[in-house]
Amino acid sequence: MANDPKIHSLKRPAIERMLRIHQELKRGLYPNCSTLARELEVSTKTIARDMDFIRDRMLLPVEYHPSKHGYYYTREVESLPTIDISEGELLALSIAQKAMDHYRGTPFEKPLSNALNKLAASLPDTITANLTALSDTISFRHGSTSQIEDSLLNTFTRSALDKIEVSFDYRKLGAKSPERRTLQAYHITNFLGKWYAIGLDTSRNAIRTFLLSRANDAKLNGNAFSVPESFSAEDYLGSSFGIYSPEGKHRVKIKFLNPISEYISENIWHPSQTVEYHQDGSITVSFNLGSLVEVSSWILSWGENAIALSPKALRSQLRDTVSKIASHYRE
Repeated sequence: MANDPKIHSLKRPAIERMLRIHQELKRGLYPNCSTLARELEVSTKTIARDMDFIRDRMLLPVEYHPSKHGYYYTREVESLPTIDISEGELLALSIAQKAMDHYRGTPFEKPLSNALNKLAASLPDTITANLTALSDTISFRHGSTSQIEDSLLNTFTRSALDKIEVSFDYRKLGAKSPERRTLQAYHITNFLGKWYAIGLDTSRNAIRTFLLSRANDAKLNGNAFSVPESFSAEDYLGSSFGIYSPEGKHRVKIKFLNPISEYISENIWHPSQTVEYHQDGSITVSFNLGSLVEVSSWILSWGENAIALSPKALRSQLRDTVSKIASHYRE
């Protein structure tokens, strides 16, 4: 962390120079770029950028006096604008800095890094020291983000932002060759490190979810669209156990036996989750889902300790799957 060149500005924040400049301006010493550069051991270009920041970003009344060859305040200024940051906000900033690792290799990496570094550079030493310590203390463990071309992700993102249809070649899972599809992209999401686009598939006139790593040759076709008021990305994603497109409404009930029932009850697996506790230590977990595909695989991952109670379609699906699995292991 401490050797990362992207956050080198944390060691010597620019706010130190600006405080020195402010003190000389306030005392009416008419400092200029050359004298300040020598005093602060930086280049004249750095001081010029600091002056521009004080004037244009801090909105302080700085002017250059030609006859005195230096800068001055055109009115009285008591102090520089300060950033008042609480302990909780500092912790949140540190977490955001760590979470940014999830976007390495994506078009969002550079602007996110620049924004965080600019913010960090404006903080006093006492705060940046704590920020560094917190960053060394906190970590995230998550799956790596799938590698897709920046231009591809940018094209789908622009479709969602500018409300312009995007056409692309898409190879469905298991298909040997791709087909041309056109999408009105309503929402872009990253799920378990993979990027997806959700929107209206114009050829099927239905909302679909597309895995962007299976897409190629994406181009905006110039046709404008509007997102229906009835569409909610939160509701759409909330109806799925993972990322699959909703295909109905299902009330799923699963019984979990000891010893995993306690672990299951300690976690939130879906926003609609409810848990019923039983005297023998088992629990019944219920979900409201739009698809049974992903939840069936999840149930199977718990082996004999998970029993699907309803709906009948899920039980039938699991029975067929278990039968096929068993056939692979017959002597």
